[in-house]
Amino acid sequence: MQRKSILLISKNEKIKSRLLQSGYFKYIKISDSFSPKLLSEADILIADHKTMPYNQYIRNFPQHFKKIKSNFFITSSTDTYTTIYKKLSSYGIIVLPPQLTEMQISQKICAATIDRYSIKGSAACFLGTGEGAGVDMISQSIAQELSDITGKTTTLLILSGGEGTSYINSGSDSQGLADIKDRLKNNILSPEELKNTCIKNRNLFILPGEKDISKVRHYHPEDIEKLIKLSFQAFDVVFINCGSSVTGMSIGSLNSASLKYLITTQSDMYFKNFKKSEEKIFSHLGIGAGDFSLIVNKYVDSDELLNEIDIAKNYGTSLAGVVPLLDYVVSLVAERDKRMLSSYSKHYKDSINNIAYSIAEDLKIKITQMEKNYSIVKKLCNKLFGR
Repeated sequence: MQRKSILLISKNEKIKSRLLQSGYFKYIKISDSFSPKLLSEADILIADHKTMPYNQYIRNFPQHFKKIKSNFFITSSTDTYTTIYKKLSSYGIIVLPPQLTEMQISQKICAATIDRYSIKGSAACFLGTGEGAGVDMISQSIAQELSDITGKTTTLLILSGGEGTSYINSGSDSQGLADIKDRLKNNILSPEELKNTCIKNRNLFILPGEKDISKVRHYHPEDIEKLIKLSFQAFDVVFINCGSSVTGMSIGSLNSASLKYLITTQSDMYFKNFKKSEEKIFSHLGIGAGDFSLIVNKYVDSDELLNEIDIAKNYGTSLAGVVPLLDYVVSLVAERDKRMLSSYSKHYKDSINNIAYSIAEDLKIKITQMEKNYSIVKKLCNKLFGR
């Protein structure tokens, strides 16, 4: 593979550093001003709005930048992104949204310019379309199921803005995100410390979220990225509970996760919530409905309600799975006993299992439970038929 060269018009040395660390590029020239002679060997041009204003960029594009194979423009605010996205995109320029970390900028540039590029370690995040959509139950159920069927050490990071321990049997002395926050921010948290802070259930390690809602705003996208990166050193699989409201935590998680799952129900209220978020938040972050896979929770098979196919079409997403609505009493008992709904219903468990299998396939993780079951059946056949 022939390595490409980059001209980066920016004052941000961290972007250059991240691109160099990827190992994909021949050389990267960084400059805080533009001169045509800088373009002589560049295959890729990256312009940072903080260094090169939009008007200057668009003025230079026809004569100088248009001949470059790949063009990127890094926006500095949501207003700028919304205003210029359509125009620059029509010229084939890739417009990067604000609030991306330097690592995420590097990953997006690599993904657009490098054949067969894949991010090492892919996280999956779950976002609800409103309170009561069932993010806590669904994300924990899927994480538990996937860890069971793959035998992989799996973590579920609660980054919903709350503690997220409604269905976790945790002692009064249990720890969580609040207890490791300072060490995380100061880059002295070890993978082992992270693992020991989690609540363990077989192969699943759950990190309870921030206990004090007033402190959620102090977590920046860079902190979330650091936590996810550290999680991949400690665990095989990383899942994130983003909750049902968009915060700095959930934005950092969505930007870091390669697999994004949207949890909703057949209620029209949740659809309206999502459309509002899509228009006012996601569109400014470069995240579209098509980036999500939909999980329809609390599903009821009724002619009076939309089916799962029509719901996914309305949302503009692919369909990841359907999870049935269980009796209200069962839900109350599960909450009281801090148990997964999978414990009370085979239909529910099968639905979760199907989604977990699909995610394992997307993450290219081998299903060991299936092989184990096959091995048991094979041994039984050998006994019965004397093979």
